Amino acid sequence: MWKTGALVIASCDYAEDNRDNEGIPVYLPMYPLDGTTVIKREIAVLRRAGLSPIMVLLGYQKELLKNHLSHNGVLYVEDRDWQKHDLASSAALGIQEAAGFMDRLVVLPVEYPAFSRETLEQLLSCPGSAVPVYEGKSGYPRLYALKNSGETDTAQCPVEDPGVILSMKGEEGVRRVEQYVRERRDANTLSCRTRLVLSKEEDFFGPEVYELLKAIDETGSIQAAAARMHISYTKGWKMVNQVEKEMGLLFLNRLSGGKNGGSSEITGEGRLFMERYHAMEEDMKRICQQFFDTYFCDFQ
Repeated sequence: MWKTGALVIASCDYAEDNRDNEGIPVYLPMYPLDGTTVIKREIAVLRRAGLSPIMVLLGYQKELLKNHLSHNGVLYVEDRDWQKHDLASSAALGIQEAAGFMDRLVVLPVEYPAFSRETLEQLLSCPGSAVPVYEGKSGYPRLYALKNSGETDTAQCPVEDPGVILSMKGEEGVRRVEQYVRERRDANTLSCRTRLVLSKEEDFFGPEVYELLKAIDETGSIQAAAARMHISYTKGWKMVNQVEKEMGLLFLNRLSGGKNGGSSEITGEGRLFMERYHAMEEDMKRICQQFFDTYFCDFQ
């Protein structure tokens, strides 16, 4: 059984080209991300994959970072010449330190925090050294075989994870990584959806009708509103006519003019109905979320 550890390279200062969303210089390893910090998030993912030991390569702000990670159970490797070293040199130093007490090493520059646990597990399934590749581009983390594993070349490991090529360095880097991490979290978070539909003998007023009427109110035209919603002009008219028939009141004042019926505006009664619908929908979402949090808190 291979002993596999990890190395997080956090020795650079990153100050010249790393800014937050307001353009303020940031110390990247300790930048807030996904409810923790960049480097703590990375260590947590590496640890959940069973990697041990986890080493951190220090240089710039070494004492500050040591204090930040004091309860995270990591080992420290100091790069005294960090100002002279590029990424390859830093990785070589860490690999040299790790070679004596592990078989394989996952190397991760701290500026690449967006990779997924699934990607890491896929990388670890490779028999030897491997680099993740997304749409033809090499990324991080990378796996290095430190002892004879039967494989001598570095294999390309195709992944469906754009996070492996997303660096927080450079212009827009922080924003891109934050957006990707947020979208990935939202896509994997259990949630509930509510949909308010009003009925008599059949359904006649729901989210689509409400959005159509709101679009008519904003554009002054059924034709323009239907185009905005990507439905036909005829379908738009049918939806409005059905609502008016079921409720027995006018939702639109039609102003004639042209083959498409001219302009339209929401009536006072129609606007009141829309406001009541929207208010009830918002209250229903809020109440349903409270019930959801009560009944499904253990599954989130």
